[in-house]
Amino acid sequence: MRIAIIGAGFTGCLLAVQLLRRSAGAAKVVLIERGGPPGRGMAYGTPHPAHLLNVRTANMSAFPDEPEDFLRWARAHGGEEPYLPRRFYGDYIGETLAAAGRDFPGGLTMLADGAVGLDRDAEGVTVRLASGRTERADIAALCTGNAPPSSPVALPVAPGRILVGPEDACLPSILPDETVLILGTGLTMIDIAAGLAAQEHRGRVLALSRRGLLPRPHRDIASKPAALDPAEFVGLPVLAVLRRIRALCREAEAAGGDWRAVIDGLRPFTQKLWQAWDETQAGRFLRHLRPWWDVHRHRVAPAIADRVGAMIASGQLQVLAGRLRTVAAVEDGLSVALRRRGAAQDETRSICRLVLASGPETDPARTDDPLLRSLLAGGAIRPDRLRLGLDVDADGRLIGHDGQPSPRLYALGPPTRGAFWEITAVPDIRKQCAEVAEAMLRSETIPPPARPGFDPGI
Repeated sequence: MRIAIIGAGFTGCLLAVQLLRRSAGAAKVVLIERGGPPGRGMAYGTPHPAHLLNVRTANMSAFPDEPEDFLRWARAHGGEEPYLPRRFYGDYIGETLAAAGRDFPGGLTMLADGAVGLDRDAEGVTVRLASGRTERADIAALCTGNAPPSSPVALPVAPGRILVGPEDACLPSILPDETVLILGTGLTMIDIAAGLAAQEHRGRVLALSRRGLLPRPHRDIASKPAALDPAEFVGLPVLAVLRRIRALCREAEAAGGDWRAVIDGLRPFTQKLWQAWDETQAGRFLRHLRPWWDVHRHRVAPAIADRVGAMIASGQLQVLAGRLRTVAAVEDGLSVALRRRGAAQDETRSICRLVLASGPETDPARTDDPLLRSLLAGGAIRPDRLRLGLDVDADGRLIGHDGQPSPRLYALGPPTRGAFWEITAVPDIRKQCAEVAEAMLRSETIPPPARPGFDPGI
């Protein structure tokens, strides 16, 4: 079996390792990556020492059945802190992939190229590459990670003034005294603010999101996850789940515990909770509760929270709740209009740089990626019900416009959030990679794919 994996960030590398290990090298893996060394991606490609992992070192193993693998690797490489710089993790994944390649000679091929199209037939798939080459395989897996963020308003042509990550690419271009507006107040904003502080930025920094919520910090000492019964949550409406979580958090804190233990206790069955909601309930969660869930579920290292907190206390960083209304280019930078939450009128600010950090664009129909556009146009894939990514079945097989899962096309990681919701962090993706690798290797006889139709509504 020959498997083409498109994308060599964390997800693609780990899927490759799982396939090589589980097949003892019988599976031939072609890993296609258009930029950067394997294992880094956007998340772990930053060399900036201020960009720390948001999860403790002890919980970041690449393998569900080897929970201390990264901890051992980190200690062997001089990493003793509970929250290491993210570049350590990129190195770890890169070395893990290289080790699998050595263990199974001839099993892994790396291609430094971009996938721009994919054709299916009764015998397999043909990946079309930016170089003009093609790569033949039995199965293809899309491990493309998060798409870049989009802007809620039209943006002017202003070279160098409007920045999009990764964070390490944004930071060097920002001068020490410039006023910066960061659109978004989540983890990416935290990275940018911490990076600015580390390079002794003196200018004002504004951060804007609809609710102005910041990610909560981890505790210095981890709380043991609460032992929760899934039956008390799965199948309940969104508001009933919220009430139950709030009650448990109050009980935990009244007993001298911590709300984090409750949130972490939901982790083993969060995907089942999400999958039990119909489109109405899931949409209600996204509209009203998602920002609150995100800041409590996806937390930051205590040291980073302290650094950003100091910027807020000094007045250098101002966090605003509201919406961006317009952006215009002016002689010495940008003029932006924003409306604060609850305000009746816009206010205008003069800034030097605008950084887009409001989260990835999730709707595949709005993508600029040539591979996804080609697959959408050909009917091989479709958006999920909420346009959070690509529609897949429980095994990660991509579902086409005909509603049928493809036996030859898979997706893993963030593009599958519509099916699984919690599928952006290492503990969730490592489990998915192991399960999908096993599903791929079970499919010894693959029937020809159905011919999908074209849906002009995309």
